[in-house]
Amino acid sequence: MDTISEPLARLVAFEAIKNVKARYCRFLDTKDWPAFAALFTADAMMDVHEDTGREPVFGVDAIVAQVRFAVDHAATSHQVHSPEIDLAGGDTAHVKWAMQDRVVWQPGQSPIEGVQSITGYGQYHEVYRRVDGEWKITSLRLSRFHVDMHGA
Repeated sequence: MDTISEPLARLVAFEAIKNVKARYCRFLDTKDWPAFAALFTADAMMDVHEDTGREPVFGVDAIVAQVRFAVDHAATSHQVHSPEIDLAGGDTAHVKWAMQDRVVWQPGQSPIEGVQSITGYGQYHEVYRRVDGEWKITSLRLSRFHVDMHGA
């Protein structure tokens, strides 16, 4: 690539990746599970062990099932910002996002005994892969720095 098109191609990739993560937050919070699933590669991996104690899951169906278990009966708000994007090659990117989420479960629906809601702070560590011209999440690991837990 020439010196003009290479930086432009990088910016286009950065913006496309940011849009995938914006949709991730929106589809998760609106519980649009088919659209949420479409953001991942078929062989994707999700690791929220640090947060939940559960082992990593593989494949879109397992990812959606795990997320639904955690938030289907909750009002949620996920926010991400300050992406650090490293294009590791033409079709792969490693990304870290600062994140904050708020989860408020319906009475009796919390998976955490004695907890009605949480506010969490941390990072997403992700790998994106471009598949047929579209960026998709192929690996996601959530690390939390702090979680405020609120009783009923």
